[in-house]
Amino acid sequence: MAFKFPAENWKVLLNPERSSWQSIEVFLSAVNPSEEEVWADLGCGPGYFTIPLASKVKKVYAVDLEERMLEVCASRAKEEGITNMELIKCQEDCIPLPDEVAHRILMANLLHELVKPAGFLAEVRRISRPNAKIVVIDWHPIPSPAGPPLEERIPKEEAKKLMEENGFILVEDLEVYPYHYFLIFGKEELNGPGGVCSP
Repeated sequence: MAFKFPAENWKVLLNPERSSWQSIEVFLSAVNPSEEEVWADLGCGPGYFTIPLASKVKKVYAVDLEERMLEVCASRAKEEGITNMELIKCQEDCIPLPDEVAHRILMANLLHELVKPAGFLAEVRRISRPNAKIVVIDWHPIPSPAGPPLEERIPKEEAKKLMEENGFILVEDLEVYPYHYFLIFGKEELNGPGGVCSP
């Protein structure tokens, strides 16, 4: 079983200290979002990335398995006056969004939680546009001030291999965070459908 972050501990994800090692400003600078883009933040949690991103783009789908995370994300968005965010409750192998809906996909601190990565990544392929970029941020297996157990983390080379085996091509490998890798992928052109889930 993969490590699953407990939803009841959501406040930990909004600890102000997080900004010192996973800065929103650094993230936004790296991805340079456009006001014309539609994003899907998969595993959005309480909206650490989602809400700042929504202020920069056309729309963000906030997607999570956990109802509690979506409730917190919605409450925080309301406080911030964010109106271009849509909450989506998903299953790991079913993301109820239309085909090719997103220009960009964010998977932050998520890869190590996947129990069925092939099914999930098939859904990522399905909901992302042909020229989409998929941003994968996850933990290096090194000591850090927060994060999952070291043995549950997926090393960068393994993450690259997993993504490439499931139809994605590495575009950029950025070194912007001390405890995380920051990989950007495009979609490989494959024959046949991706995922099978539809809204």
